[in-house]
Amino acid sequence: MKKKIKTCIENEKILKQRFLALRDTLGLLSVKWRFCILLNLHYYEKVRFKDFFEVSDGISPKVLSSELSLLEAHQLIEKKIEFTPTQDIPYYQLTKHAQEIWVVLNTLIEFGLSNRQQVIQSLLQDKT
Repeated sequence: MKKKIKTCIENEKILKQRFLALRDTLGLLSVKWRFCILLNLHYYEKVRFKDFFEVSDGISPKVLSSELSLLEAHQLIEKKIEFTPTQDIPYYQLTKHAQEIWVVLNTLIEFGLSNRQQVIQSLLQDKT
């Protein structure tokens, strides 16, 4: 006899939608440089293409261009132009939509810091 697992959400359609949303979000954010780009844009607010290389050590221009395009397509960042008398300066910034994920990113960062500290302490205790 096959037992059916009772879900905490009664409606399976809603549960499937939630799993798809989580999978899509993790797929979007799980690439190495995307977190870095979003984090830098959060901290610096406006970042020019060339300035990403100063704050994102090791990223290549091709990868940066590709990641910026993808984040732009997902409406997490936007490219703006600052008009000055001598030249137009393009830069990137987070969209209002991306501000919604800052709570998630910050929670992940806090968990990562806490988890890293706990693992290191555990490893140090095991050696003694």
